[in-house]
Amino acid sequence: MIDFLKYRWIAIGFSLIVITLFSVTTYLKGGFTWGIDFIGGVKLTVQFEGPTDPGDVRKTLDKNGIKADVQLYGRGELHEFVVSSKLLERGESSEKSSDTIKAVLSAAYPKIKILATETVGPAVGDFLKKSAVKLMLIALLLMALYLVFRFELKYSVGVMVAVVHDVLMAFLFCGFMGVEINVPIVAAILTIFGYSVNDTIVIFDRVRENLNIHAKSAFGQILNISVTQTLTRTFITSLTVLFCVLSLYIIGEGTISDFALVMFAGLISGTYSTIYIAAPVVLWWHKARSE
Repeated sequence: MIDFLKYRWIAIGFSLIVITLFSVTTYLKGGFTWGIDFIGGVKLTVQFEGPTDPGDVRKTLDKNGIKADVQLYGRGELHEFVVSSKLLERGESSEKSSDTIKAVLSAAYPKIKILATETVGPAVGDFLKKSAVKLMLIALLLMALYLVFRFELKYSVGVMVAVVHDVLMAFLFCGFMGVEINVPIVAAILTIFGYSVNDTIVIFDRVRENLNIHAKSAFGQILNISVTQTLTRTFITSLTVLFCVLSLYIIGEGTISDFALVMFAGLISGTYSTIYIAAPVVLWWHKARSE
């Protein structure tokens, strides 16, 4: 048996240092970078006449003061790309920004075809941002209710504190690294929700079994035994997922690369919080109720 809980204060102190570092860095960088899904912008689907390097398209737009994301769309031989950009000026309509980007692309690539145009106005972006927050709160509430039904209140509280820790880490990591927060990033954070809860439930399931097997042992010792017994499973599962996410990060670019990066950070945080956040919270709750 490994005495994991012996180092809980060191681990919690480490978490607080990382959260503080991420928060201060995010603040110094001017806050979070929100994607066009949440603050409005333009998304064009275009087709070039022949093979085109997305990096060259980005440079062309950048020379004209347009910060845009350019990604290959569909089969490579069709030379189709998605060009997405925020509103070029504060208060400008999405239609005007769209026209400006089309004009720049048409001037640089005369034979370009605009296949589709999508615009998101600031009002719609604000609605989507509020909807994303509601979605996360509803997901947290439903998970908490399920855990109370499946286990006991103390386990539910432990899991929820760990999930909040992981979500906070993931959001602040975006600010720290300058990752743009958009719908795929919200999807990554919701995936971290599920992974973190699943990992913690496995340990708490083993705790319930060990409460009968080691009935004379202290609760803290049972937690340590359960974490030790499931440690191999935790590492194997985590490494398998991390390898997949790492591959996505290396091979992908743009939004896919950001998605993989946030997933990578969230998975590490989820594995760590299962042992050093959820388990100590359950132990403290148990001691408080026993006194």
